[in-house]
Amino acid sequence: MRSWSITEARARISEVFDDALTKGPQRIERRDSEPVVVVAESVWKRFELEFPSFADLVLDAPIDEEDLPRRRPARVLTPDQDA
Repeated sequence: MRSWSITEARARISEVFDDALTKGPQRIERRDSEPVVVVAESVWKRFELEFPSFADLVLDAPIDEEDLPRRRPARVLTPDQDA
């Protein structure tokens, strides 16, 4: 995967785009934030189909209700208790 600085990527966005389509993911870095990766939409759609979301993993986890810790009931505020 090729890495680009944000300045370089901005100046050569067509090349970043073309390389993402033909050569694979392209990483763009900026000094003050986490890098991002540019991928072709077909790659992204494949990932969405092949890998479950975090919510799907949690909802499909083989956990029975008795496996979970006991919870205290939620505290319900009445209108006269609003802070």
